[in-house]
Amino acid sequence: MNPFEIPVSRQLHLVIPLLAFLVLLPTPVRADWGAELTPFAGFRFGGSFEDNTTGLDLDVDEGESFGLILDVRATHETEYELFYSVQKTTLQGEGLFAGEPLFDLDIHYLHIGGTYLFPGERVRPFIGAGLGLTYFSPDGPGLDSEINFSLSLGGGVKIPISKRVGLRFEGRGFLTILPDNTDIFCVSSGGAACAVRVQGDVFGQVLLLGGISFGL
Repeated sequence: MNPFEIPVSRQLHLVIPLLAFLVLLPTPVRADWGAELTPFAGFRFGGSFEDNTTGLDLDVDEGESFGLILDVRATHETEYELFYSVQKTTLQGEGLFAGEPLFDLDIHYLHIGGTYLFPGERVRPFIGAGLGLTYFSPDGPGLDSEINFSLSLGGGVKIPISKRVGLRFEGRGFLTILPDNTDIFCVSSGGAACAVRVQGDVFGQVLLLGGISFGL
């Protein structure tokens, strides 16, 4: 049988015991890692814009997200962190156009922050926070991209499985600040037409992620 044709359920039955075995292996304390790089995949949901002109909500479709995290150790309990995540999604309308995609939308987060790790040998819980930018990149005729200030807060666990490799599982919330009287996703020619007009709104999303960390 081709290994790529094995059903997903069977693959999970093979992978989960293997991960459990790796976690139970004796491993040195990860304090000797000077830095770690974590590519990850996750699921991002939430996020909507209230159009100030029509009063309708425009929702961001939930879906997969990918990214990269760089942590640099400051002390045994703290780390500096650079966090990047992208989601390729669509913006959907309500009312007469409920559920219909208006246009494709890429949402990027780039944050600088840090984490605090709680004591632990085989499993280390942590909390983290970051500040940075949200980059909205719409895919539509002449629509302009937008950059706004945002912050994030999350927590999870880090599980070392060897001297230089570990697992990371995390949940993180993002909050993007939209200034008063903001026109977003406007046509490039002088902003004569805009897809969304908001007033002093915020944009929130939640990301659930899992990744493999490599010590540097």
